[in-house]
Amino acid sequence: MDVGLLLAGGGTTMSEMVEIAQEAENAGVDSVYIAEAWRSAFVPLAAIAAGTNRIRIGPHVVNAYGRSPWITGMSAIDLNELSGGRLHLCVGTGNKHINADWQGIEPERPLKKMEEYATLLKQIVQTRVGESVSWQGEIHGMEWPPAVEPQEEAIPVFLAAFYPKMLEVAARTADGISLGGLLSADYIRNSFRPRAEAAAAAAGRDPATLQYKMAPFASVDDDVEVARRATREAICHTFAPLSHPYLAYAMRESRFADVTDAVADHIADGEFDRACDAIPDRLLDELTICGTEAQCRDQLNAFDGLIDEVLLVNVNYSAATTEGLLPAFRQLIDFAGKPQI
Repeated sequence: MDVGLLLAGGGTTMSEMVEIAQEAENAGVDSVYIAEAWRSAFVPLAAIAAGTNRIRIGPHVVNAYGRSPWITGMSAIDLNELSGGRLHLCVGTGNKHINADWQGIEPERPLKKMEEYATLLKQIVQTRVGESVSWQGEIHGMEWPPAVEPQEEAIPVFLAAFYPKMLEVAARTADGISLGGLLSADYIRNSFRPRAEAAAAAAGRDPATLQYKMAPFASVDDDVEVARRATREAICHTFAPLSHPYLAYAMRESRFADVTDAVADHIADGEFDRACDAIPDRLLDELTICGTEAQCRDQLNAFDGLIDEVLLVNVNYSAATTEGLLPAFRQLIDFAGKPQI
């Protein structure tokens, strides 16, 4: 199992992100990804690619409603060339806030769109000069002769998928599946992976060819209560001011429906501290990477053999300020870069 970092980009300068990536590479971390939310996907990754030599890079995830398959594909080919073939491309539908509120785009027909998007994108990123992409679907279509040779090894295309029908789309069309956080190892082992593998087999593909990424919240501190408080606050912030319905659904699927309801109720009543207090230690132990280094090691190792690449989302700093940012990430890099036990 590879271990990387997922940078949200909020409150972080470009030079700081490059510095974090360089330190991560030097420490032996496997990858650094960028969330397309507070930053664009490809520009920070280009800076990181230019400043590093080994680590895998990628967006987690590119918003498919904000970019056509053509623009995404060309950007990926360029970035893969710049990085020397180190790109993994993760694509998703985004959510209501990113699409409707921020972009004024209604996310229509997401299942059909993502099936066509992934199918077309895989063709774009591996079509050689002298060949042509000729494809037509219900939503997307293309007649395009590329003028730039892609790298010899095809760029892996991952779809962000968790809800059952989108999971089936990803299992049919993509090289792998990108997951967020707040999922237990038991749920992935006993529910998610069996459904993904069944969908792949039903589509006539070998389930063993599917790869899996996930991005859990992570907070490492010698003081376990400091780590837990930071993680509780991060979870509560996914309910407001920017709601992430996916994460609430993930908590329910991992058998924490009562906690999900309590947090939602307290947040709705403006009682943030009570919402944090409603999150038990058991949830943090099962759904996050949180606590002392030894505790985090045990939590991380629970996903070994289930997930191919874990992207740690550092929550132990304020996204509103860069103060304390690099020290917090250095602690996470130090943890992530050490050999697994």
